[in-house]
Amino acid sequence: MAARNPIAAFALAAAALLPEAASAAQDLSGFSGLLSGGFIYARTRAGSDVADSDQYVGQGSLLYTFDNPGFAAQIDVTDDNYFGTRHELAHIWSAGGSLFWRDSKGTIGLSGSYFAVDAAADPLFSGKKSLESYGAFGEYYVSNNFTLQARGGGTEGGGVGLQAWYGSGGLTWYDTPDLAAHVEASYTSYSSGKNWTGIEGVFEYLPFRSLPANIYIGYDYANISHGGDSAAIFLGLTWHFSAGRTLVDYERSGPIQWTGDDKPGANLKF
Repeated sequence: MAARNPIAAFALAAAALLPEAASAAQDLSGFSGLLSGGFIYARTRAGSDVADSDQYVGQGSLLYTFDNPGFAAQIDVTDDNYFGTRHELAHIWSAGGSLFWRDSKGTIGLSGSYFAVDAAADPLFSGKKSLESYGAFGEYYVSNNFTLQARGGGTEGGGVGLQAWYGSGGLTWYDTPDLAAHVEASYTSYSSGKNWTGIEGVFEYLPFRSLPANIYIGYDYANISHGGDSAAIFLGLTWHFSAGRTLVDYERSGPIQWTGDDKPGANLKF
């Protein structure tokens, strides 16, 4: 009987590739990664509850490529130090993985993750919460300087309305191999009835090809049904540990940053 839980199905698919991963364990050439750190200033309003927040975010990703074209597996960890108006710290973190196929025309795959917050992060979370996320995603490399992206899936748990379904579409335009503009739109429908409709824009720039680090700056806005919205400005730096000399090389051969995880707004990533 097929697994009814999408996360269980994801785990079974990953387990099927373990023997191949073990046989290639001594070949480190298949590994690549990235580390990213940034700052977010956000203003979130939910009903009459309004909060300004400073967020200090760190992310790490590790990718193993079995073959290209072929399968690849990636794990991601994110930690968000959330300081609200009362200057109380809450850790918002997530850990997950993706299994996907990549070739010269794009990627297609599955993602699963676990998300938690360890304290109140008003007005987003009233206290400790956690949830699981699962989704599918794809990227299509239309040309050397144009990428189309799509993802969709769901969440379940006691975090933000018990259950949610989400969908998102985006595009990335490389004005040069080292300068990119990304735009995406998303919709998340929560069982609590507070649905989020969001849009995000990001600019990325790799200033020196001798240094595998790019800077980014962006804006994220989301409307919350039944009263409320979220607006965030963010910036940071990403360091790449992978082959390549240009930004487009890093993003099309190293760890993927467009996975099946939900991003409803306020720069949250479930």
